Amino acid sequence: MGVKLGSIVMVLMVFFIAKISFETAMAEKAPEHVNERSPASIDQSYNDHMNRH
Repeated sequence: MGVKLGSIVMVLMVFFIAKISFETAMAEKAPEHVNERSPASIDQSYNDHMNRH
């Protein structure tokens, strides 16, 4: 009985790991580098200066 119970536990663990792996693979990937801040004023001034010429 111990061997059968161990086998059932192993099969359940494998299904659980496969389920998590599948959900992780199907999840939408978030962008790695998300810049949430607005550009600093010196950055904007530099961009304006570079776009004038």
